[in-house]
Amino acid sequence: MVLRKIEANPYMHEVKQSDLQSRVNHAIEDFVGQRSCGRTLDIGKRNPLTGILEKMFSVEIDSTTIDLDVGFLTGKYDTVFFFEVLEHLFNPLHCLLEIRKVLNPNGRVFLSTPKGKPYFLWYYRHFHEMHVQELVNLINRAGFQIVRMQYYRIFPVWKVNGFRPFLRLLLSRKCILELRLK
Repeated sequence: MVLRKIEANPYMHEVKQSDLQSRVNHAIEDFVGQRSCGRTLDIGKRNPLTGILEKMFSVEIDSTTIDLDVGFLTGKYDTVFFFEVLEHLFNPLHCLLEIRKVLNPNGRVFLSTPKGKPYFLWYYRHFHEMHVQELVNLINRAGFQIVRMQYYRIFPVWKVNGFRPFLRLLLSRKCILELRLK
């Protein structure tokens, strides 16, 4: 077994702009649509996507700097973006409950996460890759209602250099959801 060094906050890794990320950005833009976001929070470290979202929705976005597994969020927000962070948390329920506390009554949460795959195909920094029912149960337990859910496929063709990458190519999907308070 090969052990890999994992940084202290593994969900806070850098996001680099690439063709793959560009396709993710377009999927997010299509899903969120043209809407007024109001006061907006992006869960996770500020990254290139945060800047893209600010331009896309003409809004200044606050980002988190706390340990999302145990820290507490403050403020009140109309929109919360929670893209590609849930799977990196030890305790995703805590983070969702914190988001619930800072979301305005008519606010919306836009969340994306990988669709569950067999464990041996997980990215080494992921602690959770949830199948649909697990994700729905987590969201319900946190007090949110799913407004809509959509899956999209991303094909990282340049990473197909073996059997596991080939399986990832076939099985990798992202789930994007719009949530509101129950």
